[in-house]
Amino acid sequence: MEPVIDRYTDTLIVGSYPSEISLSSGQYYGNPRNHFWKLVGCVLGVDLVELDYDERLRILQEHQIGLWDTLKGCQRKGSLDSNIQNEIYNDLSGLTHIRRIICNGSMAGEYIRYCKVPAGVMIFTVPSSSSARVMKFSEKLEQWKKAMCD
Repeated sequence: MEPVIDRYTDTLIVGSYPSEISLSSGQYYGNPRNHFWKLVGCVLGVDLVELDYDERLRILQEHQIGLWDTLKGCQRKGSLDSNIQNEIYNDLSGLTHIRRIICNGSMAGEYIRYCKVPAGVMIFTVPSSSSARVMKFSEKLEQWKKAMCD
């Protein structure tokens, strides 16, 4: 999927690779069971879950937040990160205006080291927003707040 980044993007949230539902809908975090929009909405103080996709992206961009993935391609059966093989990494070296990268999940946190991140960019790894990542929502939210607001 194409990145959601403009010249004002300050914080970039990256996943590993979109789920099958996200790929088929053409929307980042398109699976309604994924907690991404609820987590980010809670951090921003906006109910993103109730908005349509274009409005969600508009609000993220108002807050200088972009979306992308660490992988531009891979082979995978299903949507689980554990099934990813033959990774092809995105090159982030041209994103010199980015100040912070938040890796959504441990796989994104591992893959980011292969993405040529510009020097000086702060990198945080937070618990995956996937509903497959079993953890209390409040605990996930606390870590997302810390990464997005520090």
